[in-house]
Amino acid sequence: MSTQSNNQLKSVTVTVIFDGSALNRDEKIGGNILSIKKLNVNGELRSFIGKPAIRHYLFETLHHNQNWNPAPVILRGQRENQTVQFDLTRSDILSHAELDIFGYMFTIEGERALTRKSPIGITKAISLSSYSADMAFYANHDLVSRGRQQGLDINPNPYNKEEHSSFYKISFTIDCKMLGRDEWIVDSAPTLNENRLVIQLSANDTKEVSDISEPNNSSATVRNGKIEWTEINGTSRFRVRISVNDEIKGTRLKNVIDSIKSGLYAQSSNESNTIVPLFLIAGAVKVPSPVFHSFIDVRKENGQWKVIGVGDALNNSWIDGKAYIQDCERLRVDDSVKSNATNDWKSFLSTVGLTPVAKDEKL
Repeated sequence: MSTQSNNQLKSVTVTVIFDGSALNRDEKIGGNILSIKKLNVNGELRSFIGKPAIRHYLFETLHHNQNWNPAPVILRGQRENQTVQFDLTRSDILSHAELDIFGYMFTIEGERALTRKSPIGITKAISLSSYSADMAFYANHDLVSRGRQQGLDINPNPYNKEEHSSFYKISFTIDCKMLGRDEWIVDSAPTLNENRLVIQLSANDTKEVSDISEPNNSSATVRNGKIEWTEINGTSRFRVRISVNDEIKGTRLKNVIDSIKSGLYAQSSNESNTIVPLFLIAGAVKVPSPVFHSFIDVRKENGQWKVIGVGDALNNSWIDGKAYIQDCERLRVDDSVKSNATNDWKSFLSTVGLTPVAKDEKL
């Protein structure tokens, strides 16, 4: 991956409209009714897909298509109050892109924790039409039929599902100043042990980083980047800074925005669903904020769906360079508006500071 320098890689925001159907189930109602997540939007009941579900779909896409390795997890806390967390003793932003993009929390002792805010911000995916209380009836007729043929005395087990098919709108924003950087505060300086860097995260948690090079008393080069440490003035504690090299950072950013552009792998209630953009607008931004999101909507004119609000969305001083717009026959953007943007993905990647390359190794 060829990129500009780390400080010149620009933050990105992407707003997408896709056609979805009941992608995020909620709790059961009355024992046998599978509900969907809903909220009130300007007096209308809309269905939505929450950030945790979208985060899952995005990572599954990156895992399947870009060879991103799932980071290892661990149970933390007392037996009666344990939580599942990423295990920093066996992973970090250098070894696992998942921790770099999505952040983490790793509790160490008492109420202390090592945390990293996610560089990627994800909005809810909210339907662009109201929910009309659609509900469908289902039953396991196939299995019951097989059982009866085998002489079993069984009856169908009926259940209901709330259903909603609609256009949905969602935005992703990647803060490239946070991407590829992490910082820990620890009680002692990292030490060198042969070809390993040993970092004491807490009294009970030790991290060892292998295959280091160029070590000295304040830094070491490691696979995919560098680890540096300095004593915090007036204390006996140390600040450990981790930085991913520019090439890997650029590859990870491109993996994410390419995946959003092509579509996310999504399964819900054993149904294969599509989070594939019918419309997409992406822009490099000076401030990592979803500046397009509030303006974008859809409207039907003369039997044709169209996207509205794009012109207003482009009128923002945080946008850095030409935005990219992708529409389709089903969901059009006025040509007069598209003339103020680009439809060349390679040109947009160049604006962000990226150059297209082949698929990278496991991240």
